[in-house]
Amino acid sequence: MYLKSILLENVGPISYFNLSLPFSDGGVPKPFIIVGKNGTGKSIILSFIVHHLIAAKQLIYENAEVEQGRVYKLRSPHYIQTGKNYYFSKLNFEDKLEFIEWQLNQSKNSFEDYYKYTPIYKEWKEIPPYETSYLKNNDLSITGYQIKELINTNVELFFPANRFEEPAWLNVEHLLAKANFMDLKHIAGYSNRSIIKYNGIQEIKNWLLDILFDRETLEKMIMKIPCEDLNPNNLSLNILTGYIGKNAKLYERVNIFLNIIFNTQETLSLKLGNRHNRVFSIIKNEQPWIPNIFQLSTGETLLFNLFCSILRDYDLTEQPFESTHDVRGIVIIDEIDLHLHTNLQRNTLPKLIKLFPKVQFIITTHSPLFLLGMRDEFTDDGFQIVEMPDGNLITAERFKEFDHAYTYFKQTEKYQNDLEEAIKNSKKPIVFVEGDYDIRYITKAAQELGKTELLDKIELKNGDGCPNLDKLWKNVNTQIAEAFSQRVLLLYDCDTQKQPDQKGKITKIVIPSSDENLIKKGIENLLPKSTIERAIDHKQAFIDITKTIKIERGKEIPEVIKYEVNNDEKKNLCNWLCQEGDETDFQHFNTIFNIIEEFINES
Repeated sequence: MYLKSILLENVGPISYFNLSLPFSDGGVPKPFIIVGKNGTGKSIILSFIVHHLIAAKQLIYENAEVEQGRVYKLRSPHYIQTGKNYYFSKLNFEDKLEFIEWQLNQSKNSFEDYYKYTPIYKEWKEIPPYETSYLKNNDLSITGYQIKELINTNVELFFPANRFEEPAWLNVEHLLAKANFMDLKHIAGYSNRSIIKYNGIQEIKNWLLDILFDRETLEKMIMKIPCEDLNPNNLSLNILTGYIGKNAKLYERVNIFLNIIFNTQETLSLKLGNRHNRVFSIIKNEQPWIPNIFQLSTGETLLFNLFCSILRDYDLTEQPFESTHDVRGIVIIDEIDLHLHTNLQRNTLPKLIKLFPKVQFIITTHSPLFLLGMRDEFTDDGFQIVEMPDGNLITAERFKEFDHAYTYFKQTEKYQNDLEEAIKNSKKPIVFVEGDYDIRYITKAAQELGKTELLDKIELKNGDGCPNLDKLWKNVNTQIAEAFSQRVLLLYDCDTQKQPDQKGKITKIVIPSSDENLIKKGIENLLPKSTIERAIDHKQAFIDITKTIKIERGKEIPEVIKYEVNNDEKKNLCNWLCQEGDETDFQHFNTIFNIIEEFINES
């Protein structure tokens, strides 16, 4: 059941919202994403859609989520926009299924007498004279049979913002909870499906049990091979060649979900325990991996449950199934990025949505990364973004700066992982310095000062700047630091103003400043005045000199107040000194070697 258009006027923060939902030229729905700040009406739009889906179900089934004669969404004058005197909504679904809703601040007769006007909509005349509200659930041009056909052949699901999955650590009963066969009722006027989904992992487990049972008992393909030479009774050898049928295909798609969620090229699949321990585990390349699907992270569980719920709901329609391309219907998700890591938002979620091209996804989100991921999967023309409260159509291009930040974040995350991996695999104590030039200066100084044997006892590594050393320190707690195979020293430059500290086997120390030297920042602070003066004589561009004018007895006297290594010349200065420098140029580097020696002796 596809939503074709929605009109809202004077509802809460929404003054006027009138939009036809996007479809391809072939009639396939495009994902429709609603963005905006908190309180701009995103969830209000969803509430109207869900309200009318449930109202349609009430027309056919006795056990809809809301009992007959009741409504999912309250109608009240409190929801009329401040300063207005009515609100109006009109939703059109496919096959001319239409829903209209009015809410007035007084009865229709009183409204017309007091305000001396009527709203422009022709549906105004349908409101009874003495009523303050009106709800029309169906256009008479569509029959109950047609509505039932729409419901019974389409997915209809709503995942509210307060959905959740309880983690494994919350209660041992969840780890022990076993899958049970579904208990479906086959009674006229009764539906085994529900539109609203809060917490459904147990429901999914029971459905998966049914799938695997039917697959094993009804869809197993056996080849009989005669074995006349091997037995006197002409018995045949039964060979399992695979599974063919709807349940086998559903099971394959569930395993595809797992592989996408975990972003792996290895083969993941579900495995069911025996009757004494009937829980679902995940195996990797036919080997045990995750003993219970309750042990997935909250984000992974939410994604797995969400997309399995779509399959389950379609399976209960009893429609033929070959692939997720057959699944048709409407899926509404409030705050789709809820509990999801950036990678799940940016990469995983759009891939899962793309598996269901005939499902109309109506989604709210606060995640620019999700929108950028959708752009990569669908292109700008393949989905639509509307910004509330004004209902303006926008593109993901507006959020491209977040993509740059995400790329930097992933690079930094990989760098941090590489650092931690290097620490785990090291055979020697490790000394991280702030940059590559530090390593080159220290190596040259060791050669000139006879300290090469000392450096041979450690691994000297580039920490890629003070911020990355800070991240390494912050991300490693004391227990992890104790588990390191070797001790680690974070050696900061003199200008960083860090305090010495230690946790477990990781230590941070700042190189003491040599105040008498001309350069006050970076490892170049250890270069003596004579070396800097010689460098200036060789190439003035090496050093930036800041001067000021002092006026003494009326005369201007220039004074030098700061020497700094030019950022573009750092490499050239390092090259020159590592080639031309001698023992006198690196005499102050003994400070570093004393720190390293003391660090080694404590190891």
